[in-house]
Amino acid sequence: MKLDGGTFWLRVRVQEDAVCNFSFSTDRKTFALIGQPFNARQGRWIGAKVGIFAVGKGAASEMGYADYEWFRVE
Repeated sequence: MKLDGGTFWLRVRVQEDAVCNFSFSTDRKTFALIGQPFNARQGRWIGAKVGIFAVGKGAASEMGYADYEWFRVE
């Protein structure tokens, strides 16, 4: 999925039963789910690591890039 513009928001919501749902928004109001829910389980869930990366479907020489200046966790 291509995101146009310079700003977007990422969110993870954790339900009471430790199911994590990831989503993104381009307007900070409407969020779209990303991927499948993640079940945090005792013994396996020891915290969270945040990462942002860019992927593409073409050959390596045809790939674009993403340039991130900063991000904030709230």
